[in-house]
Amino acid sequence: MSTGRNQKGAETPEESSRRNTASERPWIPVTAQMPDHVMALAGIPAKTFYWDARTFVDAMAKVTAYYDMDGLMPAADVYNFEIEAMGGKMVYSDNAMPTIDHRVPIIKEPEDLLKLHTPDFYRDGRLSYALDCIKLSAEFGGWQCGIFCAPFSMAAGLRSYPLLIKDMRKRPQFTHDLFNFIIDDVLIPFLRVQKDYCGVSIAVSADAWSAIPNLSVRELREWVEPYNRRLIAKAKKLGVTALCVSGQYVEERPEKFDVGLLHAGFDLQVADQSSTPSISVHMGPWDDFPLECIRAYTEKYREQGIETAVRVGINPKLLRDGPADKIASTVKRVINTFARDHEIGVFLSNVPSDTPPKHVHTAVAAAHTYGRLPIADNLDKVEFKPFKRESFQEWKAKVARDDPGRTKGDPA
Repeated sequence: MSTGRNQKGAETPEESSRRNTASERPWIPVTAQMPDHVMALAGIPAKTFYWDARTFVDAMAKVTAYYDMDGLMPAADVYNFEIEAMGGKMVYSDNAMPTIDHRVPIIKEPEDLLKLHTPDFYRDGRLSYALDCIKLSAEFGGWQCGIFCAPFSMAAGLRSYPLLIKDMRKRPQFTHDLFNFIIDDVLIPFLRVQKDYCGVSIAVSADAWSAIPNLSVRELREWVEPYNRRLIAKAKKLGVTALCVSGQYVEERPEKFDVGLLHAGFDLQVADQSSTPSISVHMGPWDDFPLECIRAYTEKYREQGIETAVRVGINPKLLRDGPADKIASTVKRVINTFARDHEIGVFLSNVPSDTPPKHVHTAVAAAHTYGRLPIADNLDKVEFKPFKRESFQEWKAKVARDDPGRTKGDPA
C-alpha cells in the first residue's frame, strides 16, 4: 500500500489531503462523516470544536491524515446553522455537536412564519463559522464544497417533524409557503454568500428527514422532489450546482425490506440530477441488506453504456461495535459488487464518537486493499492484513517531531 510519506517520515495533514484529492488514486476512495469522532479523538471541547472554524478544520485534517483517508470533509452540524441563526432553540453539550431542540420549534403556529426573515450570514448564530469551515478547507487541500440543509429537513427543523407531517395533510397552503420561504429567503441567499465568500461552485445538502419510510413515495413526489428541483434551478442561475441527497432508504427491519420503495427513493435522487446518474445509500444496515438490488436499479443505465456512480455507507453501528472482520468483509462486499462497472466510493457514515480507531483503520485498509485498481477478478484471493498503527496522539507527536512547524497553533 502506498503511503505517500514525505522524506521526514510522518505525513502532514496538508500532504495527505493534497495527495488524496489528486485526480488519480491507486484504489477505491474512502471518506467519512466523522465530526464527533474527531472531536473525541483529538480531545477538543465541543464549545471550541463547533465554534472555532480553524480548530475544527485543522483537527479534521489531522484525523483524516491519521486514518489515511482519501478526502477531507470539513462539514459540521449542517442541519442546524440556518435554523440556529433564525433564533431556533438549540441543545448545546460539552461533548457533542449542537442540535435543534425539536420540543420547542421556532414555528409553533403557522403565523410564526411571518416573523422569520433572512438571517445575516456573517453575524447571526454560527453561520460565519460554517462559512469559514468551507473556506479554510482549501488550505488543507480539501474540496471546497458548499453545504446546506435541504428544504424538507429545514422545514422539519423549523416546525418539527410531527407538526410538518400534519401540516402537509391539513394545511397545504401554509406548507407551500413554508417551503417557498426556505428556498427564496434562506437557501438561495445562503448559497449566494457561499459562492461570493468561499468561492464554491457546488453545494451538497443534508436531508435525513426526507428518508423512506419517514415519508411515503407519494409524499416524496409531492413535497420533496418539486422543491428540490426549484432550489436546483434557482441555484444554477447563481452559478452553483446544488446537489440534494434526498429519498434515502433507512428501513432497518429485514422483514420490512422493500425493493420497490428503495428504487422509488433512487428515482427521486436521479430526478434531481442533470449529469451522470449517482445514487447514495448512506444510511441503513447495508452490512446485512442485499446489495444486488442496487445493481438491479443501475442495470438500465449500464445497458445503455451510461456510467453510474454509487456511494455506499458503512453503518455507524457496525463501525462502532464491529467486529473488525465484519467491517472488512462488508467493505469487500461493497467493492466486489460495484467496483468493476460503477464509479464507486466507500463512505463511513456518521462515525460515532466512541468508535475504536482500530475499526476505522480496518475500514480504510479494506477499501485500499480490496479496492486497489484494477480490481482483482477474485477478491477472495487478495490477502488482507488488519492495519496496525500507533494511537492518534503518538502519531501526532511523530508529525510534530518530523515537522515542528505543524505544532504552530495546534489546538489539540
